[in-house]
Amino acid sequence: VVTEKLEVKNMSAKAKKGKRKKQKAGLNKSILDVGMGMIKSALKAKLSDIGGLFVEVPTKKVKPSQTCPKCGNQEKKSLAARTHVCHNCGYTQQRDIAAAEVMLLWYSNNLQGLGTSLSDVDDSSSTSNTSKRKNAGSMKQLGRAKRQKSQAPLGDVETPGSNEVSKG
Repeated sequence: VVTEKLEVKNMSAKAKKGKRKKQKAGLNKSILDVGMGMIKSALKAKLSDIGGLFVEVPTKKVKPSQTCPKCGNQEKKSLAARTHVCHNCGYTQQRDIAAAEVMLLWYSNNLQGLGTSLSDVDDSSSTSNTSKRKNAGSMKQLGRAKRQKSQAPLGDVETPGSNEVSKG
């Protein structure tokens, strides 16, 4: 699953002084009621169960809703514009579908005009190998493990004496 990296905290920030505070408060409530963070967590968990992959596209870099999936041209659009019409190549598509195409192309490294790569993606894959992780346990256990490592015997280690150092 490839999706936009949405920052709910930034989306639900307070309105600036005198700038439609009631409308912004209502929008914030709607954003928080949807529970996007919970949806993302549930989706990651289900994908992990079936061995799926979860990738978040860096929205600020790729700008999926402003980018043409056919030619990579970026044009600012208002939220009221629900249809993507590229003035560069003429491609027309419903805006959300065009944005989904852009994200899929970004993931598959085929998006025109942007140097995209999975190496840019942070490690948010739901298929990460959890068997390599160490269970740290409590702080007492962690401290005990560190002390055991530092007190481990070095075995038969011989160091040259001061009179045995070779002269070169």
